[in-house]
Amino acid sequence: MRVKIASHMRAALLLTTFDFHMAATPQNNRFHHMLLGLVGTSFFVLLGMHVLNPSNTVSKAPKAVLKPVEHKKLSKADMDAIAGESPSSLNGRLTVNDLNQTFNKIGYELDPVLKGTSDVPRVFLTSLPIDLAKIKQSEERKSLFFRTLLPLVLKINEELHEKRAKVWRFRHRLNIGLDIAGKDRIWLSGLFKRYRVEQGNFDALLQKMDVVPPSLALAQAAEESGWGTSRFAREGNALFGQWTFNPKDKGIVPQGRDQGKSHRIKAFDSLADSLRAYVHNLNTHKAYLGLRKKRAAMRTSHQELSGYDLARTLDKYSERGEHYVTSLHSIMSQNELGRFDQTALDGGEATILKGPLI
Repeated sequence: MRVKIASHMRAALLLTTFDFHMAATPQNNRFHHMLLGLVGTSFFVLLGMHVLNPSNTVSKAPKAVLKPVEHKKLSKADMDAIAGESPSSLNGRLTVNDLNQTFNKIGYELDPVLKGTSDVPRVFLTSLPIDLAKIKQSEERKSLFFRTLLPLVLKINEELHEKRAKVWRFRHRLNIGLDIAGKDRIWLSGLFKRYRVEQGNFDALLQKMDVVPPSLALAQAAEESGWGTSRFAREGNALFGQWTFNPKDKGIVPQGRDQGKSHRIKAFDSLADSLRAYVHNLNTHKAYLGLRKKRAAMRTSHQELSGYDLARTLDKYSERGEHYVTSLHSIMSQNELGRFDQTALDGGEATILKGPLI
């Protein structure tokens, strides 16, 4: 619009210099005044159109708090290389064959778990199989991915449930005028600090210190890690692509990182550590206040926590905004992940798998 106004103004200036020597006659004076009036009227009409309908009113979308991670897509050559690695180059990592044998041995299948006829065994892996990307059948890869992460998600939620129950007990004792042990006061004080809550504000603490439904955790892990095949997941157990600027943190430099940038993708010693950091991030970061409020409202109205509904609040998790939420919903719907929200760990002893099985 600015270009159009400028062109008209130039035309108007040219017209105002048109044959001033003819202004000696009254007729030419009238003609000259008519031209000036026409040009002036056109100028103000165009100016009004620009004010009422500016040419550039589209605002830029805000930057996401957590930017989407660029995962390296594995080519066929990459997968063939992983599949052909010698045992010594796997650094003690479990393989798909190792994991399938273990799951078959203990009878760990998803169908009976989802039907409610079996609980989830306490089998916890420190990392995903190094050759997960070589599985050609997507359903088989998804099954192994879910079976690996589900026990860990449930374990972390179980820990949070136990802490919440403990906080409720201490709160009740203090409310009725009873004292609690010194070590328990220290423990409570540490929780308030960890969750960035004012000391003694139990309502705020309980709103933050809560579980994440398995359906949501699994969908985000699948989306952010490429179903466990991303470089960050394979090299650093980084399932959710969290950034770190702390030089003391373990991290992986993203390929193609812009010059002058210093961020890395935070790496973890285990999948459990990655999941704990993810849950704590949702529970404390100001960008996810909407999720915490919605979850608290579900608690108050005695609703089951729905990962699908909570996903609606995560439009700031990625620069993709609502498209990111749509992608999570698609993963949940296509894989019926809502059924995982009703699963539970069995009462058996925990088994932690750190390396290849014999």
